[in-house]
Amino acid sequence: MPRNRRMKRRVVLGLVLAVVGLGVSAGAFWWSRGTRPRGLELGVSAYDARDYPQAEKRAREWLKTHPDDLVAVRLLIRSLYRQGRDEPANAFLRRLPDSQLEADDFLLLGMAYVRQGDPESAIMVWRRALGRDEHHLETLYALYTAMMRLDLLNEAARAARSIASVPGSESRGSLLLSRTLNEQGDYAAARDALVTAFEYPRQWADLEPDLAARKQLARLYLRTGDPMAASRTLSPVAGSDPEALWLIARADLAQGKPSAPAVAAASRAYREAHPTEHEPAPYLGEKSCVKCHADIAHVQQGTRHARTFPRESELARIPFPAKPAPDPGDSQVTHEYLRKNGSLVENTRVKDQVFETIVDYAFGSGDRGLTLVGHDANKKFYEMRMSYYAAPFGWDVTSGHPVHPDLPAGLYQGMPLTLDAVWRCLVCHATHPHAVLARQGPEALDRAIGCEQCHGPGGHHPAAVASHDPDLALARLTATGGPPIVAVCASCHAPRSKDLRLSPGAPDAVRFQGTTLTWSRCYSESSGALDCVTCHNPHQDVETKPAWYESRCLECHSASAREKPDAAVDRLANRSCPVNPRSGCVACHMPKISTTMAHASFTDHFIRAHKDQPTPTAGAHARAPSEPLREARVDR
Repeated sequence: MPRNRRMKRRVVLGLVLAVVGLGVSAGAFWWSRGTRPRGLELGVSAYDARDYPQAEKRAREWLKTHPDDLVAVRLLIRSLYRQGRDEPANAFLRRLPDSQLEADDFLLLGMAYVRQGDPESAIMVWRRALGRDEHHLETLYALYTAMMRLDLLNEAARAARSIASVPGSESRGSLLLSRTLNEQGDYAAARDALVTAFEYPRQWADLEPDLAARKQLARLYLRTGDPMAASRTLSPVAGSDPEALWLIARADLAQGKPSAPAVAAASRAYREAHPTEHEPAPYLGEKSCVKCHADIAHVQQGTRHARTFPRESELARIPFPAKPAPDPGDSQVTHEYLRKNGSLVENTRVKDQVFETIVDYAFGSGDRGLTLVGHDANKKFYEMRMSYYAAPFGWDVTSGHPVHPDLPAGLYQGMPLTLDAVWRCLVCHATHPHAVLARQGPEALDRAIGCEQCHGPGGHHPAAVASHDPDLALARLTATGGPPIVAVCASCHAPRSKDLRLSPGAPDAVRFQGTTLTWSRCYSESSGALDCVTCHNPHQDVETKPAWYESRCLECHSASAREKPDAAVDRLANRSCPVNPRSGCVACHMPKISTTMAHASFTDHFIRAHKDQPTPTAGAHARAPSEPLREARVDR
């Protein structure tokens, strides 16, 4: 799809830059594996010095008189690849039999695939490189970088562990592993990996400054409830660094002791500058919040946000078919839901085959739809083929799954998912994905999106309240507005992919309100006065009456707005709608638009006059451009 291609191009650019930035640390050793002709020594030396044009020149000169010299051919191929001249390098590479290809050849071929916009083929050939040399560091770095950029964190962690297994790279690999585990939310394991990295910090001095790594370690100590270790890590080196002093103040708070005046002052200044930053604290779970904030917590727990991740015990509210239901794509295929050994099971019957899937989770609040995720007897995850859609649609093929009846039998069970894909779903459907997957921590019991998803872990909050600290040790969402608030909402209401950038006119852009709102002149010219909470109370379900939103519009776009002193509002007040200055704002400027998702439409938050309604460019069940679903066996 066009959007997927755009995403790939950005992934490609990032991978090339990242892999090249790693340096050619492994460049020299491969020449010593065999005897090289003396006449090539200058070329080899040039290559090792990263003077690739000179290396190419020497290789070509040697090949004029020694056309079959494999060392010279390799030198030429690798010099060309290093210069990004992939076509001639590919032509020469075809002259080498597969048995003669070494890890470096596969590494550079993979980099060529990346430049061509095919990171998946790059990953395949990098795996072949590791088949020739499982400790080939440059390939391991390339794989690690690719997996991190593609949000395949389990694969990235595997590559980091491989780097750590190479003698001389133990601490470097541990640092990379810590980054990955921290991204996954496994803070205890990330802490332990970073402690290991500090055994030989010289190995990673080019990757991260010492103070930055110490601040990260202090955060991990605080997140795992060890404030004394956080203080020991930072106090000797904090100096006047505001972030380091803030972390020391947090360690003091967790230990119940006052901070030094200079530390406290720096801490307040840091928090004022970063009001929406989550606290580096343990999670408490939403039940702890109810004790003091019962009214607002109970309201929030009745919203769709709190219903977007039904657990197995909550699946009873879903109206499952009472008898085997025919598949919409093939009436001879049936789906039956039943209880077995205390679990909900779907049996998909395709002719004489039965595919059994144990339901683990459901994603969706049910207001639009609800999709099941489960696993089979081989511990393989599936996004299940049948989803429930709000009335009047009922059960239908999951959005993005093929409807055509001539499918391989296994696809009637569902689309295979990796554990990384399940994690990405949980990021926006649960308070803390790692807690859910590991079934650990009080936040694992949150219904779905709990208080700490937006306000951050609350482990330091009770101590702050008890000490009458004006900083309540939570993200201060009410202390800011405009872009910072939109960024908080956009952490879920915008594309998850680090490399995907939407553009107006993309068929499914309307799904990502946290991005599309920022395209609006209302937003860009409001000087921070317009953000998501201008119209939406985050603790309640959204209003459904157009009049409510029109009243928000008219606060700026009306003659009475001219009486307000705000300069931005004054500018906007002179732009009242020439068609209807009193009503009808939403229908014209923020209509509901259909998408490629099945049975779904969304309000367009790119506020503008809509002359023509955009329509989806793909069928109702075409996969929306999100993270790819990749097959993988996982341990549970």
